[in-house]
Amino acid sequence: MSSFGDALIQDREEVTERWYTAWRCSPHPHLNVGEAALKDHLSVQLKVIGEGLCDLRDAEEPGEIWQVTERLDPEARVSQEIPIEEVVREYRIVVDVIRPWVRDRGLQVSFDEYSYFYQSIFELTAESVRRYTIYQAEKVARDRAYYLAGLAHQMRSPLSSLSLQLQMLQRSAKVPADLLGPSLRSVRRMTSLIESVMRLERFKPEELPVRPRCLRPANLIDEVLDDRRAEAGSKGLRLEIRANRSLEMDVDEHLFVDALGNLLDNAIKYTESGFVRVEVEEEDDHVLFKVRDSGVGISKERQAELFRPLKSAAQMGWASVFT
Repeated sequence: MSSFGDALIQDREEVTERWYTAWRCSPHPHLNVGEAALKDHLSVQLKVIGEGLCDLRDAEEPGEIWQVTERLDPEARVSQEIPIEEVVREYRIVVDVIRPWVRDRGLQVSFDEYSYFYQSIFELTAESVRRYTIYQAEKVARDRAYYLAGLAHQMRSPLSSLSLQLQMLQRSAKVPADLLGPSLRSVRRMTSLIESVMRLERFKPEELPVRPRCLRPANLIDEVLDDRRAEAGSKGLRLEIRANRSLEMDVDEHLFVDALGNLLDNAIKYTESGFVRVEVEEEDDHVLFKVRDSGVGISKERQAELFRPLKSAAQMGWASVFT
């Protein structure tokens, strides 16, 4: 009498045919998927399981056998627009058809063999879901990056045009420089924000390129503060800087301005009166930047949530984000 593993290898085409018939009769099968592709896909997987059943002592663990790409290709289902629920249903049908096939074959199957088979199908389903999810997430990320690239390209043109017109007005001496200055800085800031978004879309956080050069951070801080003086002035806030103006350090200008600008924006937004201050402290081989304000601050229990994404002040329950 054949063992379970030998029979599964020998009769895998018959099992696959039974499965295909059951699948076509199941609710809402995706009949646009090619029959040959479906059968070849499952036939290879049944052969892999059968080989493990033939020698349980030396067989790969069910959780490991599907790590080989050639044995599993759920990404193909994505291109065929097959939802993951359908993939899971396909493997459930495999379990449904294997029992009557074992009975019709008159096989004597041990508990260990049944356990290995069912665990293999379970792990196959789990690995399919995992790879399917990763593939879809990467596809969404690519589509989003493509969309944002197009959007950024469309936004750069009117911003460049607006900047050029403001510069022409500034040179004409017909409009006071103190009126045009904030507008020009706002345009530059918007352009910088667009470039920052594109950098974040192109790279994972740990892969974000850093291009440092020797600069005086006090000069960068002055520029960041100048861009926010109008907003701070409307609230009567003093913008202050305490720094060694001769200090030089290697820093990526764009990343520095992005980070400091975000801190200052929050400090100004949630401080009702008083001051917002940037402090620069030199400590051995590094430099410490602090943003302080005269707001009410953040409660201790809320500080742990400070850097979680998309937490608004209303959700967090604070009036001043950084103190």
